[in-house]
Amino acid sequence: MAIQKLVLDTLDDDNYELIAIHSSIASYRLAFLLNKNLNLHLFRKKEDINFEYDDLVASFPLYQYYDHFQYNTYSLLGNKFSAKTESKKPVSEELFTNTENSYAIKYLIPELKKVDYFLKIETETSNFSSKLLLTQMLSVSQVITAYPIEYAALKSKNNLIFE
Repeated sequence: MAIQKLVLDTLDDDNYELIAIHSSIASYRLAFLLNKNLNLHLFRKKEDINFEYDDLVASFPLYQYYDHFQYNTYSLLGNKFSAKTESKKPVSEELFTNTENSYAIKYLIPELKKVDYFLKIETETSNFSSKLLLTQMLSVSQVITAYPIEYAALKSKNNLIFE
C-alpha cells in the first residue's frame, strides 16, 4: 500500500517590509510627522491591536494608509504598552491599607523591546524599495533612528498579522 504524505507549509507570501523606529514622541505626533514629511495619509483606526494577558488587556495603537496608486498599505504600530496596576497589601488589620502602584509593560514584539514603533509596508508589487522612504524618515528631527528589520527571523512575527 502506498503512503501518501501531505505537507502543509506556512503561507510564504508575506510581501511586506518592516521598519523599526526609535522615537520618544506620542504615536499621533509621529503619524502627523510621517504624513507631513513622507507624503503619507496615515489615520488612526477605530480598533487598536489588542492582546489579552493574564492580568490585563494590552492595546497597541494602529495607524493605516492604503496607497491606491502604488498598491501599498502602510501601518504604523506602537510597540510598547504601559498600564498602571494597583496591588493592595494590608499593612495592618486596622482601618488603613497600603496600596502600592506599579506599571505593567507589554510589548507587541517582545524580542525588540527598545523599538518604539514599527512601520509595516505591505506591497502588492515586487519593485518596491524602502530606501528612499527610510532616508526621508531619518530626516525627521523627532525620529532618533530607523532601520529595516528582517521579519522572518522574529519569533513573534504573528503579532504583526492583524487583519
